[in-house]
Amino acid sequence: MSKKHSNQPHGTNDLVEKILLDKNEVFADVLNGFIFNGQQVIKPKMLANTNTLSYYKANGKIHSQNRDVAKLLTIGKKKVVISLVGIENQTRPDKNMPARVMNYDAAAYRYQLTKSKNLYPVLTLVVYYGKEAWNYSRNLLGSVNMKKLPEEMRPLISDYEIKAFYRISDLSAKGLDKRFKSAFFCLAEYFIQTNAGEEYHPSAKKLSVEDIMLLLDMMNALSGTHAFDELIKELEKRDKNEVTTMTEVMPQFIQVKLDRAKKETTEEVTKETTEKVTRDYLLNILNTTNLTPDGAMDLLGIPEADRPMYRDLLKKK
Repeated sequence: MSKKHSNQPHGTNDLVEKILLDKNEVFADVLNGFIFNGQQVIKPKMLANTNTLSYYKANGKIHSQNRDVAKLLTIGKKKVVISLVGIENQTRPDKNMPARVMNYDAAAYRYQLTKSKNLYPVLTLVVYYGKEAWNYSRNLLGSVNMKKLPEEMRPLISDYEIKAFYRISDLSAKGLDKRFKSAFFCLAEYFIQTNAGEEYHPSAKKLSVEDIMLLLDMMNALSGTHAFDELIKELEKRDKNEVTTMTEVMPQFIQVKLDRAKKETTEEVTKETTEKVTRDYLLNILNTTNLTPDGAMDLLGIPEADRPMYRDLLKKK
């Protein structure tokens, strides 16, 4: 059976957001998907763990700063380090993000100087999951007030730019499968759909159950909801070695939504509502897989007696 999965309190959201991306296969997938458009350039075996915590002194006190996730990128059998790569998750726009990234990168270079005279490059990716437009500058000087500074001095002020900035909502849903091969595919799909005001309809992407539970945890944390708590409990009952898809757990997901609707309203959830929700999931499965209508209904566990009705509903759509 799968390892016991604990319900995370709200205060641990930052930790939850890091667990999935800290897996080498997911970290590599994010780099390949965003930087190389899905080409498998970065292999999981090329990644090595590194410290994400650094310290600085301000106002006479020692403070700490912690990256979300960071890995060393290596090459060859001797694992020669060629770069440090960090990923920062953002759910809201932050005008101070360039300064934060600069601090992370500077700390990484400062640490290198204590170990060697030869520096390797540091790259920080900012992945933005939010629905709201990012209207702040991605350059440090874009958020620095230099109006009172003499004009002769302004060109001499060093800038710092976030070059690796990726907004989930800017991705095309149709091209996601080519970009991402890991659980991050479903995470991107979820935010593309929900940020557009759509109901979440997962594709039939094969993932391990363990990854799916980490994925659902991260969806809860990044969206600020507990929408998937009940579904996580259902997955705990499955064999950890079982390979499944998000689509295969849809019967439980649909039932959870209907149960929640019953709790949130005094009115009975109508038969029409249940049929509409199920029909929408059937349509999404048919649009994202090569399954037949009967195959899609098999995935959702629709009884034989109800299938003629759903075939008619699909024809009318």
